[in-house]
Amino acid sequence: MSSTLLEYSELLEGVKGKNIGSSQTCFFTSVQTDSRNVVKDTLFVPLIGEKQDGHVYIPQALEKGASVVFLEASEAEKNAEKYQDLQKNYPDVLFIAVENTLHALQDAAEVYASKKCRNMIRISITGSSGKTTTKEMMVSVCKAHFGENGVAYTKGNFNSETGLPLTVFTIRGDEKVCVLEMGMNRVNEIGEISKVFKSQYGIITNIGTAHIGILGSRENIAREKRKSLAYIPESGAAFFPESDSYGDFCLANVKGKKIKFGYKASEERYNVKLVENKGLFGIDFTINDKKVSLPLSGDYNFINALGVISCAKEIGISDEEIKAGLESVASLSGRMETKVVQLKSGKDVILIKDCYNANFESMSKVIEFCDGLKKIGKKIFVLADMKELGSESEKTHRAIGEKINEVSPDYVYLIGEEMKAAYSVLFKKENSFYYEEAGDYTFGLISNQINAYAEENDVILLKGSHSMGLEKLVPMLVKQEA
Repeated sequence: MSSTLLEYSELLEGVKGKNIGSSQTCFFTSVQTDSRNVVKDTLFVPLIGEKQDGHVYIPQALEKGASVVFLEASEAEKNAEKYQDLQKNYPDVLFIAVENTLHALQDAAEVYASKKCRNMIRISITGSSGKTTTKEMMVSVCKAHFGENGVAYTKGNFNSETGLPLTVFTIRGDEKVCVLEMGMNRVNEIGEISKVFKSQYGIITNIGTAHIGILGSRENIAREKRKSLAYIPESGAAFFPESDSYGDFCLANVKGKKIKFGYKASEERYNVKLVENKGLFGIDFTINDKKVSLPLSGDYNFINALGVISCAKEIGISDEEIKAGLESVASLSGRMETKVVQLKSGKDVILIKDCYNANFESMSKVIEFCDGLKKIGKKIFVLADMKELGSESEKTHRAIGEKINEVSPDYVYLIGEEMKAAYSVLFKKENSFYYEEAGDYTFGLISNQINAYAEENDVILLKGSHSMGLEKLVPMLVKQEA
């Protein structure tokens, strides 16, 4: 039988909790915040959100085999009779009252990480854009050195106040390295999850405008992102792009090495030299004269690869292993996916699908990337709203409109209420189209138009925030799902 993830005293002391039931048996082999995912011997943590209170799902979690349950002390007091009945029906379940279930989840994960990750290399990755692709590159390089089973890492988008702690509980403890992505949707979220993980090495990809509607300014964003570096020891290192103006600000209080990466810095420090940017077909470069072919497109992906190389070199990964890891990285679903597809009209075109997230930096970069493509046909942009920009939204979308003017694509489709600001500044209105609402009707109109005029080797760019649903346009455009 598997051992419990945490012992009774470790759990209660770690979360500053109180046992309010009769059982003192603490045995759990998984942790869940969603009752639908509960299995036998699960610690269930009910979270309170804007729309739902997870406490209502405690009975379902118990029915499915939860062996330990957190609940907030105020809830336990308010509905004492209800929980007394549950304790009678489930006498072997450990019920722990805590002040705040989210913080208890984080505190329990911190205790677990201190046990399981003590002898592990711990790497954190954050940034306004590019952090997931950078994480995938780092993981691939680490696997080339430590082996497939030697690397623990963030799966999917489990990078938040709840996602990172849940990821920590999936670590077995015999891995050699752990690579965790850190996301942010509110003030001090990164501070909280950094305390859980306490990374030894940290990469910040950039300081952009994602979440500026929540935090108010790039400086405030930088102030939050640098919290990912707060626990780096003197023996560790922090990595930051040389081209970003917030480098010195973010690295100021780092106890370990402060290493900047980029064209000049990486050549001087690690002898990394660009050979050729092959556009849609990736980027070739050398490390100490060893040629590496990065299959990802875009200058920004190369810059992020330089951050990965910097970290890899500092933890002792060889040039050959870095090459093997980077060359085996593939585009992530929804992030700069580039494929040759056949439209329903029968024409073969190049489709760039980047619909997972959008902010000014990521949208500008992919527009600039398309502008630099050679030996292609028409450039067709389908761009949707960038979310979470708050009071900066109109100004930022207008800036995207100006960026479109600079590159002058052949056709532009703008979708969403916020994109109206971008449309208002466009020069080439005769080849530009604006739709206020996303959805099947709009996507149907756009797909019919593109299928009518697109020719062989044209490039179609889909870019927008995930909530805009641009990926739904793909099956309307092409014969098969891209």
